[in-house]
Amino acid sequence: MTRESTMQPFAKGDIFIACTLLNVPDDDHAGEGRIWQYDKDMNFKGELWTEGGNHFVGGLEFDPNGPLWAFNDFAVIHVDPKTGRQLPLSDKFLPRCYRSASFDQDGNVYLGEHMKAKKRPDNPIASRTTTKFPVIPGEGVLGFGYVYKYDKDWNLVKVFHTECAPDMTQFKGVTHSSLHPSGEFIIYATETGKRLMRYDVINDRQMPDLVTYPGEDIMDRVWVIAVKYLPDGRLLITRGDFMEMLDEDGNVLKSYPLETYGWSDIEICHDGEHCLVSNIWEGTVVKVNVESGDIVATIDTGFKAPNRCVAGVAEYPG
Repeated sequence: MTRESTMQPFAKGDIFIACTLLNVPDDDHAGEGRIWQYDKDMNFKGELWTEGGNHFVGGLEFDPNGPLWAFNDFAVIHVDPKTGRQLPLSDKFLPRCYRSASFDQDGNVYLGEHMKAKKRPDNPIASRTTTKFPVIPGEGVLGFGYVYKYDKDWNLVKVFHTECAPDMTQFKGVTHSSLHPSGEFIIYATETGKRLMRYDVINDRQMPDLVTYPGEDIMDRVWVIAVKYLPDGRLLITRGDFMEMLDEDGNVLKSYPLETYGWSDIEICHDGEHCLVSNIWEGTVVKVNVESGDIVATIDTGFKAPNRCVAGVAEYPG
């Protein structure tokens, strides 16, 4: 079936949500890639049907030069802000399941590799999904869980051999990452792992964890999911049904109860006062006042579990 893309040229404050149409009967994470567009007041504007990959579109992030980045399997997706249309796929990127992007002042991009496993795991949690995971060509593995640095022309500069944390699925790597405002290191997490990890991208070395959460049971929900730095170095993280703000030493400055479970992505708004937080289980996005913690607006996509597909949110800075 031919799908018509109605996404419009980007306007300042537009909100973009990864909302894949899951319509493959024998693969519960597969379907037609799709990104929804809303205006700054959270009114629906249009949608883009993406090309490349067969599973979730996710990891939305804006390049400082304007294009929207997204990922699906081994595809690195770019959307032109002037037209709202997808640009041609590039073959410069190593075939990896990337899921997060950060940009430094020189235009370099750091891509976090979502997958880390030699093969499809057969543990009880992983067996609940029918996902047909892509295998890296020539490597025979699902992923390494590394961070990859590309320059502004998308040439590979460096592969950082990042450590990852045990997680309940046993196949996840660098699921969420954010470059510190200094540009010196990346903070990152393995979703549902107990380590809030850091990697020095200047000296190419693993740093001590910012936080290591207590307990040996990785099913106890004492874990971290999404991460995103504010411009002043404070860090927002989600931990299941709540969000926290941490200082540079990992101390909790604020806690934000979000009631439902499944808050999986954070975007810092350009106004410096709010953030967007998306919930993959509920299919919702909330706009939160960073200082007060008040939820000031909500988008309900209508896609909640088991049709969970909201795998990224971004705001166009203009």
